[in-house]
Amino acid sequence: MNAAFLGHLAVLTLANPAEAARRLLAGVPGRDVLWTALALVVVLNALSQSLSTLVFPALDPSLDMAFEPVVQSLATSAGAVLLGIFAFHFVGRMIGGTGSLDGMMLLMVWLQFLQILGQLIIFVMVMIAPTMFLILVLGMSLYSLYISLHFINQAHHFDSLGKSFVVILISGLLAIPFVLLMTPSGPV
Repeated sequence: MNAAFLGHLAVLTLANPAEAARRLLAGVPGRDVLWTALALVVVLNALSQSLSTLVFPALDPSLDMAFEPVVQSLATSAGAVLLGIFAFHFVGRMIGGTGSLDGMMLLMVWLQFLQILGQLIIFVMVMIAPTMFLILVLGMSLYSLYISLHFINQAHHFDSLGKSFVVILISGLLAIPFVLLMTPSGPV
């Protein structure tokens, strides 16, 4: 894989997520590559979170965010990504999906890379137009959901995006206790 291929795949993912998922699933790498990519995404995600806790309060003091220690940020990122992968896989299998854990891991790691890229773009855009922050974050979140629906649909060979939505919904409900546990400063 080279930069041109990854760039083309990123554009394809945004334009036609189902086709991008099919292409990714056609060549699932070995677990060693998947776990290495997962580790990289966790580190990049933790760095992105740390960057946001430094940048956004500097732009708007009302956005004062507590800085997490690096180890905690890495653990939270790893837990969230792994929880999503396993939940999407197992819930999908429970409702009739036939996808593999490796395939789901590949698609979710790829989506995480794209989300990190999206976050970097938002950082730059916020420097130019700070008032656009909420709109950009909401837009990225909704588009990530759209891509996730297609990725889960392709990974599990479902015949509708509705089943993918059910997977996301049930996975989210199952994840709530874990998310609360992983958030020491949360409401509990």
